[in-house]
Amino acid sequence: RVLPTYGMIIPGEKEATINFTIHVNNEIASALNSGKEILDDIIILRLENGRDYYITVKAKYGRSCFGMSVDELVMYNDPIRNVPLDPIKRVEKYGTDQTAVLCVPKELWRIVDAIYGKGLEEEELFSISGYAEEVHEIRECLDTGEPFKSSFRIHSMADVLVSFLTSLSCTIVPANLLPALEIDAQNLQAYARNLLDGLPPIHYNVFVYMISFFRECLDHKLKNQLSSTKLARLCVSCLVAGDKMDESKQANQRRDGMHLIMIHFLESSTI
Repeated sequence: RVLPTYGMIIPGEKEATINFTIHVNNEIASALNSGKEILDDIIILRLENGRDYYITVKAKYGRSCFGMSVDELVMYNDPIRNVPLDPIKRVEKYGTDQTAVLCVPKELWRIVDAIYGKGLEEEELFSISGYAEEVHEIRECLDTGEPFKSSFRIHSMADVLVSFLTSLSCTIVPANLLPALEIDAQNLQAYARNLLDGLPPIHYNVFVYMISFFRECLDHKLKNQLSSTKLARLCVSCLVAGDKMDESKQANQRRDGMHLIMIHFLESSTI
């Protein structure tokens, strides 16, 4: 967005200010984080009855864990903001033989641990939106490694947790693992087992970690007003659908099946 889109410069004025606002969605963030895109463009400043001026606009992207994959996030102990975008500089810093150094992303652990520590009994947990300014600060803390403020409210933490999971460049449950047939009591357990067996290793870790956390939330359902049905919907939204919600009839049927599978996991004592 460019503001103002037009204006007048009076002869003799030394300068004028034009503001450029760049909206980075999850798809663009994924491309920026992978180095496939850069913030570089040419703006045409057109003067009425005069010549056109070509202005090069460049920006530096502050790397964020939002819009990345869990497989890449587990490769670094450092805050993601400190991990170079340039692949050559990244190799210079971490070497060529990079492997996972964490079981789950540290950003996910931090936000889950914060909610677990003081928010399991919060009323309307995962039902109320967070405070925009706090949400922004919490996201910055995750990207930079700064400690969370004690004043951060639980609903803001929960909001960030949901946005982190839904913004992942690859969903925790790949689309090919969604049930192709209608789920019922006879095939529920078999589908649940096939789902776990088909998950890539890091995705499996995150899935089990989140299900275990949500089970803890259900242990306090009398105070936080959560239910297995509500959390199952949240699981489907965060772990299966992501931010690319397919509204086709077939996709909705497969998500309904996943909803039943998530209820099964949440209400079972083991995985």
